[in-house]
Amino acid sequence: MLAYCRTSRRGFAKAGLGTLGLAIALALPAGAAHAQEKFPSKPIEVVTHAGVGGGTDLTARMMMVQAPAAFGTELVVANKTGGSGSASLAYAHSRPKDGHTIMLITQTHLLTLLQDKGGAVKMGDLIGLARATEDPQVLMVGAKSPYKTAQEFIEAAKTKPMKFGTTQLGSVDHIAVAGFAAKAGMAKPVVVPFRGGGDIVVNLVGGNLDGALLNYAEAESQIKANEVRALLVFAPTKMESLSQTPTATEIGIPAVYSTTRGFAVLKGTPEDRIKVLEEGLIKAMQGKLFQDYLKSSGQSGGSVVGRAEWQAQIDDFLKTGQEALASLGIAK
Repeated sequence: MLAYCRTSRRGFAKAGLGTLGLAIALALPAGAAHAQEKFPSKPIEVVTHAGVGGGTDLTARMMMVQAPAAFGTELVVANKTGGSGSASLAYAHSRPKDGHTIMLITQTHLLTLLQDKGGAVKMGDLIGLARATEDPQVLMVGAKSPYKTAQEFIEAAKTKPMKFGTTQLGSVDHIAVAGFAAKAGMAKPVVVPFRGGGDIVVNLVGGNLDGALLNYAEAESQIKANEVRALLVFAPTKMESLSQTPTATEIGIPAVYSTTRGFAVLKGTPEDRIKVLEEGLIKAMQGKLFQDYLKSSGQSGGSVVGRAEWQAQIDDFLKTGQEALASLGIAK
């Protein structure tokens, strides 16, 4: 303990603390010294599983514009790609649990944990800090599609298996496609995996797919160029950027699907630092620049929420995601 305090008995005496002061100091728990440390005391690392320029990477960088003022320190992005989030989880696990490393996670990380592919990180190790985005998924078809409305698409899909593009088997969009089909009474869809949303959009435009569930930003230019048609929004309320497109609820299908991004730390991070991180993140994301980013990219204006609501959403997805993977026959 003397070595930890870096102060000798003689040093305490010189400071006027004497034997009583030394006894009190030695009796203090290690956490007391930690509690008095300034936090953050160095740059905060934001770990993402996305490459530079991807939607998750962009979300991190938009948050970081006003974050230095909120935290009193700089933030840096660490792009750790690979393994459907497993590489970023492994990297975060290798860092000290002192609050100076945070993660920006999506449902992809949670699906990886559900399949026991997170390495040393297990379900229950993620502690939510604040949600950043709720990016609704949208049923889209190519401009040459014979289906002009969601109702026409669904009616046809009840007798004809529709070919949907997804990013990969067992992904968030694959689960959403299967859930949508079941709730709408459609025939089991044919799922074709692609490398990413860009490839799916190209194949929609080319007529190689009947439909896809995509985020607005992934096909924004094609929608504006009338190359892709948005038929249905899987959000609780209408999207401002697609004001003429109905929600699934409006046509009688109780389905809400989105790509959700939020910040988290790993279990073991001190509670007082978690509170500082939550408050700083919310302050940064409630700023005009981040709110303008949400609006311009077609994301929910109510995206930003605090720790309690975000953690509840994480826990709920871990439950429903396990059920969805089991229904698809790909659960661990």
